[in-house]
This record gives sequence, C-alpha cells and structure tokens, in this order.
Amino acid sequence: MKHIIAYMRYFGTDGIRGLASDLLEEELPYFLGLALSKRGGKILVARDVREHSVELEKQLCRGLLAGDAQIWLTGVLPTPALAYTAKSENAEFAVMITASHNPPAFNGLKVFGRGGKKLPSALEEELDAQIVALKTVSVRPDAELAQDESAADELSEEELCSELDIKPVAHRIRIVSGAQELYARHVVASFPRFDGMKVRLDLAHGCFAKLAKGVFEALGASVVAENDVRDGKRVNVDCGSTRLDRLVSHMKRDEIGFAFDGDGDRVLAVVDGKPYDGDAILLALSTLYRIQGKLRKRFVVGTVLTNSRLQRELAYHNTVLVRAEVGDKHVLDALTEAGCLLGGEKSGHILMLDRADTGDGLITALSLLEVKKTIGSLPAYLPYPMTEFNVPARDPRAEMESEGFKKKLALAERSFGKKGRLVARPSGTEPYVRIAYECFSQDAENIFKKLREIFL
Repeated sequence: MKHIIAYMRYFGTDGIRGLASDLLEEELPYFLGLALSKRGGKILVARDVREHSVELEKQLCRGLLAGDAQIWLTGVLPTPALAYTAKSENAEFAVMITASHNPPAFNGLKVFGRGGKKLPSALEEELDAQIVALKTVSVRPDAELAQDESAADELSEEELCSELDIKPVAHRIRIVSGAQELYARHVVASFPRFDGMKVRLDLAHGCFAKLAKGVFEALGASVVAENDVRDGKRVNVDCGSTRLDRLVSHMKRDEIGFAFDGDGDRVLAVVDGKPYDGDAILLALSTLYRIQGKLRKRFVVGTVLTNSRLQRELAYHNTVLVRAEVGDKHVLDALTEAGCLLGGEKSGHILMLDRADTGDGLITALSLLEVKKTIGSLPAYLPYPMTEFNVPARDPRAEMESEGFKKKLALAERSFGKKGRLVARPSGTEPYVRIAYECFSQDAENIFKKLREIFL
C-alpha cells in the first residue's frame, strides 16, 4: 500500500515541531491560529508541561481571536485526553501544544479535526499552505484584533500563566473544567479489573504524571510510579519512552513496566525484565483481537520501520502486515483504507480504533494487561537485529536529494542490501535524516559498524 506524501513547509509526521525559540520567533502558533480562525467553530486548546508551552498558547490564542472561533482552553492535558474531549464536545478543531517525546527545548502543535481525529492529509496540506501564504504577505489583522488584543494580554497575564479561574474574554474564550477527570473515568469504564497485577510506571515528568497511576489503581493494580511529577524542565530527560533502559534497570521480576512519553500518546513496555517495543505490543494485541473476533480481515498495519519478525509472526497466524509510511496519520490512513482496527509504530504509538480515534498510551498499556489477564501471559518476541541512527541535516529532505548522500546510500545498498533491509527517511520532527537497517545476517554488529562509518 503506497502513500503519497506531499511536501509541506511546516507540518511534519506529527504536526508542527521544532525548537520552541524558533517556533516563537517565526510566530508559527499565531499563524496557525490565524489560519484556523478563518474556519470558525469551537476550537479546543491544550498544552503539555513545558514552560514555553504557555508562550505558544498566548500566540495561538491571539491568532484564533482574529476570526470567529470559540476558544475552549483546557490547560495541561495529555494528548489522548484532548482528543477524547474534542470528540465529546463536538469541536471543529483541537490543538495540542507539545513536542511529545522530544527534549524540553523543543515544542510543537498537533492539530485534530472533528471527532478528535488527526487531520486528513488534504486538510493538513491546506493549513500548511495557508500558513505559508500568511507569513509571506505578513498579514496582521491589527484592526480586527485591536478590540480583543488587550483582553488577550489580560488573559495571558491572568490565566494562561496559571491553570485556574480564567475569565471569559467577550464570550470568545471558555475554560474547560474537569476534562482530565472525565477522560480518566472513561478509560476506567473501558477495562476489566486487574487485581493482583504489579505494575511499574515511568511517567516521564509529563502529562500523565499522577493521572495514569490513579487509573491503574482504580482498576485494582498495584502500582509503583517513577518520574511522576509534572516538570517542564525534566520532561523526557533520561526517562520515559526514550530511555526505556532506565525503567528496565528498576524492574522487579513480577512486574510489568510501562514508559510513557511527554504527552502520553505513546508507550513502551517491559515484560519479563526485557524491552517490549511497539512491534511486540502489536503482536500481543493482535492475539487479543483474534480471540475477540476483531481481526476479520486479518490485517494489521505497521510502518516501513516495523521489524520483519512481526511480519513473520503474524503470517504464522494467517494475518498480513500492511506497511505505511512513518507517522500515526499514515497508519490511520492505511487502517481506514483497509477497514482495519489495529495498527501502530515501533515507537509505541498504537492505534486501536475500536477504543480510541488516536494514539493513547494509557489505553495501550491497559490493553496489554488485558491480554495477560485473558491468555495468562504476553507472547515472547525476538526481533531481527536492527540499528537506527541519525544523520544531522539542517534540511533533511534537501540532504537526501544531495549527490553526496545518494552516493552513500548507493554504497550501503551495494554492500549490505542483500543481507538486510535499509530504510532512509527525513525526520518530520527534528533536523536529521534517519537511517534504519534490519539485519538478517549473523554478522549484525560488524555490518552496523560499517553502516555508521558510511553515513557518519
């Protein structure tokens, strides 16, 4: 299944992403707000724990105030909780201010459409083109904003710098109270009890701090939580899903571990003291889905980075792995096209469309406990050896088109193409070309070393 990806200036694989200082300097939140404001309707805004998320929220709201949009602010909220709230409140759009799993210096803007679903590619391209056009002509509707600007500044000082008692601005801004609690109750009601199960959580100092532990405990699990204080300076720093090894080192034999990212839309696991990545999670969930009769079409969607071992394991159970481009929006497109429910990425971004319309790390983790409760254990998974590394590039797409990079890629293919599977792709969130190589040979470590020498 081939997915055509249009080149976009600002939107990447998961919204707009970059250094917070760059986003603010380029005023991308303002221009995104301006583009969305022209479409009107109810627009929900949430942010993660990063300190500069407040400044991005200010810019975004100034842009939204230029049109007819009704702005609903939720404060700090996990991304899946925002998606759930957008669906329950029937919002036209929702914007999550977050850089997900990236370090604290980064930030970004994820946009959801009606029903709390990720935007269709065509609409994302339209918004990207609008931002480009608005920035090109430097449209600043000062006359329109003059009446609301002081109110927006007052709001920013009074409320966008805190999470309590925001006052409505000319009936254009509303504070959403209790969104986190409603989401938590919804999740608890979706699962059986897990009495006696021992769980260890790494909450990455992010949006799920405290909240996730309370949900597991409400379902009867015994929980030990680490990095469970929201902290914008420490989010994802040597913790969470990007440092699963830290959680592995703390695990006890009878525990199942879960490491979340900063905004909570992905999770990785530790099973029997070993890492259990997104591919392993898909294998486990596919087992549950077969038992429950939810794999009627016998398809599971992965990406070009999905390990071929999963493909073989699924084939053993007469299930086909469909590969999409990297990015949950491409996984979602493939699921929709194939009429399937289950898909995801090696990074732990899992989609279960019978339970949520977007990636939800908490639901994914609880679903793994449900697999264990149903069949007694989680399936063992031993992937083919795989290495991944980044090639620094100011413009990743331009780097991949350069003659120098093409020569390196050709050399790598000639040398190792028959011994494994090589994937090179531009990052949609960071200034890198990402290289991945899956090795079918027993000489994996030597090949990995030589590949790095070629590209680095």
